[in-house]
Amino acid sequence: SSSSSSSSSSDGIREREPVAGRRVVSLAALAAAAAAALGSPRLVLANVVGDDAGEPTGLDPAGGSRPRLRKCPATFNCVSTSSTGGAPEQFATAWTAPVKNLDEAIAQITAATLRACPDARKLDAFETGDGSRYVRFATLGKLGVDNVEFLVKNEGIGDRMWDGDDDQKRDYLVTYRSFATTVKYVYPFMTPVSDLGEQRKRMERIRAEVEWPRVGCEIEGFCDNDL
Repeated sequence: SSSSSSSSSSDGIREREPVAGRRVVSLAALAAAAAAALGSPRLVLANVVGDDAGEPTGLDPAGGSRPRLRKCPATFNCVSTSSTGGAPEQFATAWTAPVKNLDEAIAQITAATLRACPDARKLDAFETGDGSRYVRFATLGKLGVDNVEFLVKNEGIGDRMWDGDDDQKRDYLVTYRSFATTVKYVYPFMTPVSDLGEQRKRMERIRAEVEWPRVGCEIEGFCDNDL
């Protein structure tokens, strides 16, 4: 069926067709009833959640032979190193890992994530065809369960023709994505509720634990807020 089609049930809950791999459920009728019961015009939060699988995780199928993480969905609280060309607030700068091998990189980032997010649990981990390493965690966020993904590339940043790379050309490139697995909207405007930058703040807490620099901040003092 076409993406514009919809169906209605007797309980007043409208269900739209899948959009971009996730199902959106509008609780407008329930929210309106709750507002009436409260006897107040104040806004009521209506939960709009994905299908059972939620926002897709893992590698971007469009990456082909060069694995990469997915971009951020437009309406999600999310940051990703793959979100180029979209909303600036959803783009995050990659890190570099000054370690001997990828096993050490994954061990360090796992330990750092568990220190920064004590409730985190590992959900998935695998090696890609090019030898890069992927790992995913779930942790509690401001509005529900969040996911944190890392893809530590089996390659360095290369020679970018500047002094900051002199001793770090072989450091592994660390890409990541942090996102909320549910979206909350303010009824009746259907405006996504912000988690006040929690995804970016979480990644900075993890980076502070692992003490890896951001790409572009390799020279001491070049980035005022970098480690």
